Amino acid sequence: MRIAHISDLHFSKVTLHPRQFFSKRWVGNVNLLLRRRNEFHQDKLLDLIQTFQKEKVQHVLISGDLTCTTLQEELREARRFIDLLKGAGLSVLTIPGNHDHYTKSDYAKKLFYDFFPSSFGYEASPYNLKEHKIAVKKLGEGWWIILLDTALATSYFSCHGVFSLQIQKNLADALTAIPKADKVLVANHFPLFTYDSHPKHLRGDDALRDMLAKYKQIKMYVHGHMHRHCIADLRNAGLPVIIDSGSAAHTERASCNLYTLQPNGVTIQPLFWKKEEDSTFSWQPAPEHSLTW
Repeated sequence: MRIAHISDLHFSKVTLHPRQFFSKRWVGNVNLLLRRRNEFHQDKLLDLIQTFQKEKVQHVLISGDLTCTTLQEELREARRFIDLLKGAGLSVLTIPGNHDHYTKSDYAKKLFYDFFPSSFGYEASPYNLKEHKIAVKKLGEGWWIILLDTALATSYFSCHGVFSLQIQKNLADALTAIPKADKVLVANHFPLFTYDSHPKHLRGDDALRDMLAKYKQIKMYVHGHMHRHCIADLRNAGLPVIIDSGSAAHTERASCNLYTLQPNGVTIQPLFWKKEEDSTFSWQPAPEHSLTW
């Protein structure tokens, strides 16, 4: 089973509509004009499609922040990219990030899910992201994926998430129903540990860490949000392997991961957008990480 993990695509569109000043969107537009639209370029995403086909990827996981301010134009751009992935024969799993629930109005309307449905066709699972904040899919060969939606609309200068009591209960119920001999990959937008400013934290992260330690089926916790590629093997601390894919659209340090799930382990293949000898750029593999259980 081969899964590509990308995150933080940040499709963006500056809006001049005066209604932006009645929501958080004006903050996002200022950020776009001053910094973010130069920090992210989505052209390199198209090259990933051919790379994924060459590497025989079956599923593409996008762990949030497909947009910048949840404008419908941004959502349409993100959906066009996802349609290209699907047209190449790839299954796509999406979860929202804080930028995909950017304003209180869009969060209340659950606008993200109008563009990206949240159930994935596993008939035995009662969960979908839109209603239950989790979704469950069996990947085959003793592997499952559980997707979490911990994002929400926040105040002007905050971008935190919440691991709520609702998510805790649904996640515990879902994990109890999965055979103990099977392995689980949990995907969330927010990291398990945040050392940056407090407004970026996942509130309730201590409860999430407790659950990851309790349910031994969970072998991997993958996320985005921080735009920094990282692989941390925390099994000696009683936690799963923690992986930040980085941002696949970042101008200077674009990255993503390929996971080869096996019955008794996983191979992690990082990809980085780098300059070649002829001064062109391409997605280039870094050394693999092979882990066994």
